[in-house]
Amino acid sequence: MTKNRNFSSLIGLDLPYFIHGGFWLMSSMIASFLGGIVLSSLFARIWPSDIYGQYSFLNSAIAFVSILALPGMSAAIVQAVVEGKEGFFKRSVKIVGKFSIIGGVILLCGSVYFYFRQNLNLALATGIAAFAFPLVNTGGLYASFFAGRRNFKTLAILNTSAQYISILATSLALLKFPSLVMVALFSNWSTAIFNTFVLFFTIRKLKNNRDDKKLEKLGITLSFGSTIILGVDYFDRFMIPVFLGFSQNAIYAFAILIPLQIHSFFKIFSSLAQPKITDISEKNIKKDLIKKSLQLEVVVAIIVIAYIFSAPTIFKILYPQYQNSAVFLSQMFSLTLLYYPINLFGFYLIKKRAIRKGLLSSVIYGIVSVSSLLIFLPLWGLIGAVVAKIVTRIIQIVIVKIVFDTELKTTRY
Repeated sequence: MTKNRNFSSLIGLDLPYFIHGGFWLMSSMIASFLGGIVLSSLFARIWPSDIYGQYSFLNSAIAFVSILALPGMSAAIVQAVVEGKEGFFKRSVKIVGKFSIIGGVILLCGSVYFYFRQNLNLALATGIAAFAFPLVNTGGLYASFFAGRRNFKTLAILNTSAQYISILATSLALLKFPSLVMVALFSNWSTAIFNTFVLFFTIRKLKNNRDDKKLEKLGITLSFGSTIILGVDYFDRFMIPVFLGFSQNAIYAFAILIPLQIHSFFKIFSSLAQPKITDISEKNIKKDLIKKSLQLEVVVAIIVIAYIFSAPTIFKILYPQYQNSAVFLSQMFSLTLLYYPINLFGFYLIKKRAIRKGLLSSVIYGIVSVSSLLIFLPLWGLIGAVVAKIVTRIIQIVIVKIVFDTELKTTRY
């Protein structure tokens, strides 16, 4: 035990915390990653590119509309639970539930639009997703609660269960009823039912009713920032079908699939880091965050390099239909992952309730992202879409660093 403490002090990490929490989160992520890869391989083999392009478009639309479900409330819940204000969780559920209904209505409007465009399958699939939408997003708040509790074992078990119930349900539909409508039904409603059940279980686990209205304001403001970030992150997946068609959208979807899975894997570090950053003293915050971000950057870089070299083999095994068209795009897109450690500095802004500065940085990021895509996509097609992502991530790093330094100067020790 003493050796662990000495080594932890030497490298600047709470090793027992990161090893214990990281083990459970990593186990969950690896299990979900493998299940997702098998499912995506089934899609590549069973569906033609135009149908998968529509399915990818639907998932992107659902993710885009999720900006109305106040995604920033998740970070506020983590902060509240870390501070022992678990009553805020109930408040968050009610607020997110109301906003999620608006998102469901927007999806229903999309369903009507596709109906009048003579795309009955996509219209029905969108309508099915619309009714599941509020349950999926509101129920999913349980993850933030257990992250704030630092109960990573329970979080990992629940996340893995949710993923595999969805994967198995989707696989069953894909193999037995391989239509867009049935896959949308099984995929969305399996998640909705599971999340709703776990949410009920989580509310019963609350230890107190302590609340903080300031965190509500923080969560809503963070959501506006997240709205911009999520909106522009999915902007390419709307523009590609418009400019290039659903078949090209399928190529792009498979190109970014594994890098995005790796990005989800990196969220392990976020789940572990936010509670710990809350505990760092103001005096040491800059030094500690720079050290931890560099340590994380080394890990990220190794993973990205490994993926770039292994991508041709991965596509040959899993997605042979897309081997010639998507490998280079996927290798390029993986470079966007190198920005990830800058998120550690963003957690400091959450801790300091730096609402306006965070929102301003999101606005600048959104303008740069949309402008880059509208310039490079018409010029270079799918390659242009990836170049726009790389440019945007570089700008994002610069913006977050500037905002962090500015906030730090206003802090008195």
